Amino acid sequence: MKDVQSNPCTTCPGHCCSRNVINVCGYDAWAIARGLGIDPMDFLAFARLEEQTPYNFRLDGSGTSYHLALNMNLYPDGARRCIFGLALPRGQFRCGIYELRPIGCRNYPFTFGNEGPAFKPWALCPQTKWTMDHPDLDALREQLARSDMEFCIYRLVVSVWNESMVNRPSLEKLDFRPFVRYVIETYDRLDVPREEIPPEAWAEIWNRWRDYTAKGINPLELYPIPSDSPPVWGQWLESIRQVVEPTPLNGNPKTHPVGPG
Repeated sequence: MKDVQSNPCTTCPGHCCSRNVINVCGYDAWAIARGLGIDPMDFLAFARLEEQTPYNFRLDGSGTSYHLALNMNLYPDGARRCIFGLALPRGQFRCGIYELRPIGCRNYPFTFGNEGPAFKPWALCPQTKWTMDHPDLDALREQLARSDMEFCIYRLVVSVWNESMVNRPSLEKLDFRPFVRYVIETYDRLDVPREEIPPEAWAEIWNRWRDYTAKGINPLELYPIPSDSPPVWGQWLESIRQVVEPTPLNGNPKTHPVGPG
């Protein structure tokens, strides 16, 4: 009860769930779809972005790109709020899939600063509501490092997909289902080696991952894997590459065939 009473989120009307676009990565979409047993098309939104990021996916060779986000429901007061939100009495708003909430929601309102975990300067919750003495900093650091890892993986997933779209003719009608299906199937395959990693090894993997991303390095771009790396670290990196970038039998450059159906 003490933790609940001291948590600023318990008295918040849910600004982060209604005033933000809730961006998600492939892992988020997969975890929610599989965890709830629902079609990801029922909760995903597709935002067209002018800004190019490593997480923008394309549907054809036109160069137009999109980003995954959670859909928003329109409420009688005119506000749009997360599709998974629960409106409570007295204006409070709570997450209806708390155990499956996206990584960005788990981190909010924190990010990595120059010296470790820090508040996002654009966070919608007043900083006076949070103090860095409140959260478990070790757990928070691991969670933020896990976010780095999952978005690095998603970056590779999107890159492989986009390579297959380069010569696609422009679509007359947008259809996001092939990309979503590709994402879910890729993470289904990735779940097999993920389950083989001992639970106690993840903290080391996440923190090691952050050691690289803090230097601007995506560990998936390291090849060969440094010889002094722990075996479980090398095993995980190689598994990701094998799943996301399957090596073709003919020895040609790596591609991922994607069908329209």
